[in-house]
Formats: sequence, structure tokens, C-alpha cells
Amino acid sequence: MLQRERNGSFRPIPEPSERGTAGARRSASRKLHWAAEFSAPQTGWRLLLRLDSLCAKARGGKYYPNGNFLSATKRRWSSETWRSILYGRGVLTKGLINRVGPGEFSIWWENWIPGLHSLKPLVRQPTADVELVCHLFIPGTREWDEEVVRNSFMALEATEILKIKPSTMLAEDVRAWAFEKNGLYSVRSAYMVLKDEQTAMAMAKSDEARGSGDDRACNLISKLKVPP
Repeated sequence: MLQRERNGSFRPIPEPSERGTAGARRSASRKLHWAAEFSAPQTGWRLLLRLDSLCAKARGGKYYPNGNFLSATKRRWSSETWRSILYGRGVLTKGLINRVGPGEFSIWWENWIPGLHSLKPLVRQPTADVELVCHLFIPGTREWDEEVVRNSFMALEATEILKIKPSTMLAEDVRAWAFEKNGLYSVRSAYMVLKDEQTAMAMAKSDEARGSGDDRACNLISKLKVPP
């Protein structure tokens, strides 16, 4: 096919396979992958919070009629769209926490401490005999019992818990995104979380490779035959 130029001449239109460099095509492919990777968690976020929406009702009735989005599984006949949403759920759960209201959820299994990298306690102290977050309150209030908190957690964890202000306005505990002050999921913060993870993994592999190299050097030195 020919394309007419402004000066009236014509030039051939390149075939799709000829348009752009291989690097440009790879870049475009990465952008599409990036968009899919971070838009899927956004959809999952809506399914989790907007339970009355038409989308949540339709997908809930089809894929998790007796559970919720977090417990839904991939089925053999699942659509590509649903598979993508489930893939994005993995990103979403990295920063999903409970905002403390009544505190009626597990201390040890749920994410709820935004000041900790793990978002929940890592070690259960032998002195801890509490199970729900509300067990850490002064009875009849939504104020922390500092003595119970400090006896139940390591010092750093206790400090971060005491920074949390349980809401007296919430009738129930609500889901939130830990990496935004407003508690709402954002593509920007999700990207930063994954980027930090990748950087940490790359550094760990680099340290491991360096350690292996040092071990090989030591082995070679130990095998050298040198005069006493």
C-alpha cells in the first residue's frame, strides 16, 4: 500500500512486522504487561470493597458463591479475564490490611500493623494469651491496654501497635491499602512495592553469588601446594 505525502508524492507503508525496532516492540510489550499487572489488582480492589456493585455480584455468583474474592480459586473453565484478576490478587494481598475498628479479627493471621514490613507480628511471645485485636483493648473501650500490648509483642511491634488509633466510628473493621495514607489502592504505590521486592531479591542473589565465589576461592587456596 502507498501513503501520500504532503508534497504529493507517494511512499510505501511498511508492513506491521517492519514498523519500529525490536526494542520498541519489546518496550510496547512491557507496557502492555505492566498495564495488565497493575490494572488487575485495581479490579480486585473493587470486587473486595464494592460488594453491592453489579460486577461484584456477577463474578461472586459465578466464581465464589460461598466465599469471597480472597478465597476464590482458579477453575478449569475460568475466563482469561478472571485468571488475570486472580493473578493481580497476589499483588493486592501484599498491601492489604485491616483498619482497626471493633478489632474483631485475628492478631496473628491478619495484616493490620502498617508500621511493620510484615504488616503483622512475626513471633508470638510465650507471654501472649490474646487472639483477637479487641483483646488488646482496655475492657469497654477502644483504647490499647499498654501493659497487655507490651507483654504480648516484641518491643518494635508493640511500639508500632500503640501508634495505631482504633476508630470509634467504625461499626466493623474495614479493608485498606497499607501504602497510601487514604487507604485506597493505587497503581503507583503497588509499582513501588514490587520494585522494592525485585531490588531486594536482586541484592540477595548478588550476595549469594559473591558468597559462592568466595567459597570457591577459599577451596582453591586450600588446595595449593606450598612449602611449609
